[in-house]
Amino acid sequence: KLGTYCSKFMIISHLSQFVPSLSVLKDVQILVVDNDSDSRYLCSILFESYGAKVTTIESIADALTLLDWFIPDILICEIKFSDETVVSLIQRVRAIGWGCDRIIPILIASAYCPTSLPQDLNTTVEAYLIKPIDIDCFVSEVWNLLHLPIAIKNTSIKSRVCKHEEWTRQYFFEVARARLQVLLLL
Repeated sequence: KLGTYCSKFMIISHLSQFVPSLSVLKDVQILVVDNDSDSRYLCSILFESYGAKVTTIESIADALTLLDWFIPDILICEIKFSDETVVSLIQRVRAIGWGCDRIIPILIASAYCPTSLPQDLNTTVEAYLIKPIDIDCFVSEVWNLLHLPIAIKNTSIKSRVCKHEEWTRQYFFEVARARLQVLLLL
C-alpha cells in the first residue's frame, strides 16, 4: 500500500514484505516508557534488531529518576498510566533537550485516541501512533523523528514537510538497497 498515513506529520510508503537495513537505527538511544510489559519487550526486540540501544521503563517515576543521568535520542511512551501523568515526563524531556540545545523527539504509542488528550499535551509531542502499530510504520516513524531536529531549527512548516518527504525517500532507498543485497545473497 502506498501512501499510508503514519502520523499527523507525514505520509510514508508502506512496504511490509521487505526487511529494512538492520543498521538503520545504529547506536540510537531509545527510552521506552510503557506500563505494559509486552509492549516494552516488543519495542526492545524490534528496535535492538535495527541497531538501537533500548532502555525500557515501566513507570513515569522511574523514568524521571533515570533522566537524572540518561539522555535519550528519542522518547517512546504510553499515554495512560494508573496514578501517574505523562505530562511531567514530557516536560522533563523537553527541558533536557533545551539544556542540550537539541530536540528530543517524543512519540506517543498508545491504544487511546489522541482526541481524548488535553490540547496542550497534543501539541507537545512530535507524533502519535495508535496501537496496534504496524512494525514497518513504527520503525519508519522513529527514523524520521530522529532526523527531525536536523532541519526544524528556523524553518517553515512547508520546509519541514519537504524535508520529511526527502527523509522518507532516503529511508526507503536504504531499505530497498538492503533488500537487494539480501536477494543477491540468496
